[in-house]
Amino acid sequence: MRVISQDGTIDVSYEMAVVYVECESVIAKVGDKRYVMGSYSTEKKAIKAMEMLRDHHEKVAFLKTVINTEKGTQFVRSLSETNFDKMTQNYFQFPKDDDMQV
Repeated sequence: MRVISQDGTIDVSYEMAVVYVECESVIAKVGDKRYVMGSYSTEKKAIKAMEMLRDHHEKVAFLKTVINTEKGTQFVRSLSETNFDKMTQNYFQFPKDDDMQV
């Protein structure tokens, strides 16, 4: 899965990065390089953004696991088009500070 910074200038592989909260920022470390993926007005917003990333990754991983099974087919059919679109996005872009509600 791809992880994209708030402003869209940084795009890293979730599987190759260590993503963590540092004060009011979300940082991705890939090898020796560190990238600010999101900057927030509070640490709580940064933590919430990390939770959103984990939640999205879990949904994508789950869908990839069950998509070609009988139960997976039933599950996919039960999703609304909007939920299906969200779950099949193989990327996550950190939301802007103003879009975050804690």
